[in-house]
Amino acid sequence: GYCSNLKEHVYKAYTESFDSQFECCVQWFSMQTSGTCIAGLPGDLQPSSQPTITGGGFADAKFFPRFPGVGNPPATERYCDNDHKSLPSWQLDNYDTMGFDTQTDCCKAWFPELGTACTQRAPTYGSLAPTEASICGFYPVYSSSWETGTCVNDCNHPNEYEDSSSLLFSNDKAGGLECCNLWFPGNGLTAEQMGSGRHSYCIQQLIAADSTTFDMTEPPTSAPVS
Repeated sequence: GYCSNLKEHVYKAYTESFDSQFECCVQWFSMQTSGTCIAGLPGDLQPSSQPTITGGGFADAKFFPRFPGVGNPPATERYCDNDHKSLPSWQLDNYDTMGFDTQTDCCKAWFPELGTACTQRAPTYGSLAPTEASICGFYPVYSSSWETGTCVNDCNHPNEYEDSSSLLFSNDKAGGLECCNLWFPGNGLTAEQMGSGRHSYCIQQLIAADSTTFDMTEPPTSAPVS
């Protein structure tokens, strides 16, 4: 799709008109992957006719959406960046309204479907903003089978785990043992080894990862640690 002010192109006026083609494109085709509307700007607003803008990044380094085939040199994919020398003047002329203070804000507004492919792309100027602190705790992880299941606290648990106390446990010794004893009690042990004081495979992995925290001076019980 694209924006036009020619009567022969208007089938039905079902929305308000815009003062400029640029405003119309931003409103109606901001998610357009082809860039057809933006690339169709007329005259001196046509991105391909613009000279290279020199000077590198601006002091406040606002982020702008980049579209395939638009800019100098033209972008080859959709992303957000703060390299202003590659932008056409129609974007710089709308610096305050089209620019974003952070890469994340720009990505969420223009390319939310790209996820971290956009938000974690290294910008031309500066570095990636630190990610928000995650809620960390022990959670169960299955490998090839229950026998080799473990509990880890790498902060990469699914978000929905945070709503369940039986899936995300406290980030300490008690939480790690509770996770193992609830989800993998006695895993990796033979019938003869059960009750012998030998630790389950899950608890063995906790000890191997952090022997100081998981200093097991007494054999574990089969009941969850509370």
